Formats: sequence, C-alpha cells, structure tokens
Amino acid sequence: MEAYNPLTELPAKVDHLLHALNPLSIFGTYESPKVMPTDVTISTNLVGYILTAVAFFLIMLAWSKRYTVVPHGRFVNIFDFIFEFVRTNIVESIIHTNPRKYLPFVATIFFFVLISNLFSLIPGAKPATGVISGTLSMSFTVYLYFNYVGIKEKGGLGYLKSIVPAGVPGFVAPIIMAIEIISMALRPITQALRLFASVYAGHIILGIFAILTEIFAMGILRGAYVWGLTTPLWFLLLVVLYVLEIMVAAIQAYVFSLLTAVYIESATSSH
Repeated sequence: MEAYNPLTELPAKVDHLLHALNPLSIFGTYESPKVMPTDVTISTNLVGYILTAVAFFLIMLAWSKRYTVVPHGRFVNIFDFIFEFVRTNIVESIIHTNPRKYLPFVATIFFFVLISNLFSLIPGAKPATGVISGTLSMSFTVYLYFNYVGIKEKGGLGYLKSIVPAGVPGFVAPIIMAIEIISMALRPITQALRLFASVYAGHIILGIFAILTEIFAMGILRGAYVWGLTTPLWFLLLVVLYVLEIMVAAIQAYVFSLLTAVYIESATSSH
C-alpha cells in the first residue's frame, strides 16, 4: 500500500481555492441570469458589497444614537477613537484648507473599506474589496469627488490651470499638463489595484495555510501520523497570518483614505 502524502492533494485544493475567489453569480456559476433587455449578474461580491453598506449604516446609526459629549461604553469609545484618528491623522494632517468640510467623505471611505476588509476575513465571505470591480467603483467615486470639489473651488478653467505647477516656463507647460493629466487619469486604477491586490493576496495566503492545516490533519485519519503531528504548527501559522491580515485590513483602509485626502488636497490647494 502506497504511503499517504498530503501534499499530493495541495494542487487540486489550491485550484479550487482560486476558483472560489473569482467573482461568481449567486447561483454558483459564471453565467449571467438573463434579465431583459440585457444580462445582469448578481454576483456574490455584489452581495458582499451590499452587506458591507448595510453593516456600515447600522454601525453609524448605533454610534449616532449612543454618542454623547463624553463618550460612554466600549463600542462608542472604540468608534470615537478611530474617528478621531481619521480626523487628526488623515484629514487635518493632509488637507489644509477647510479640512472639516471633507471629513465626512474621507471618513466614509475609511470605514467602508475597513468594514469590507474585515468582512473579507470571514471564511466564505465575498466582499467588495475582494474583486477589482469593487475597488474600482470606490476609486472612481474618489476620482469624481476630488475633481468635482477642485472645479467647485477654482472654477473649470482655474482648475485646469492649477494642474501645471506655478513657475513652469510657458513652452514646457503643455508637456507638463499632458503628463499630469495622464497621471491623474491613472489614479483610480492604481488606487484600486493597490487595495485589491493586497486583499486578494491575503485571501490566497490564508486559504493555502487553511488547506495545509486541513490536509495534514487528515493525515492522522489516514494513518500518516508523522504528517499529522505537524498539524498544530500549520494551525499556529494560520492564526498568526490571520492576525496579520487583520492589521493589513486596517492599514489598507488607512492608505486608501490617505490617498483620498492627498487627492482632495491637490485638487483644492492654491499652490
């Protein structure tokens, strides 16, 4: 009888993991349900997007009802601490002209991304940040917003002129403007890819270590006790990585909202 080797199961299980991470319809297939006059896909990630929005609304509602001048309760204190962190370390430290005006938008972006990232750590969950279309939708919202406030603050022509830094010689200005416009157009793509890549890579890493924990634990049931004895090690590594992913979820929310504040500052500043 051939000795059991758990690693032989790894490729097939990893392939299944990658398949599960892809956007699927709620019916478990890639096919779109036909809805006239066009095909519309209700994906599991879209459901995750909606659940994230609902969770965010309920958390804000609960916080607003319990909020007082002197915060009371663990939930209110934690949320108030995070909100103050966003206000002080992201909005006010980056946006110098009337930062309070842009606080609601930046804070909303931060909490939505944070909740979505944390939601992604629930086994089987398919959050908005776990697919590129979800992160693109958020980054394009940021893109539209900072251009809107820039035009509102400076006017259409003034905003266009502000793209070129002051003091640039006239003959160089068209080249600089072209470069800046291209750079600005790429902002939503790079912002979306940074968030998606981090979340997607985290899913793959956690999934692989969960698979390793499972197949080595199955070694005990199949008589491969030497393999099975390593199960606690794989499980410990999985727990450590899970804690690290919680930290990454918060860091990525911080980076995404920080970039949002930077874009707003560059669009509204007078220099």
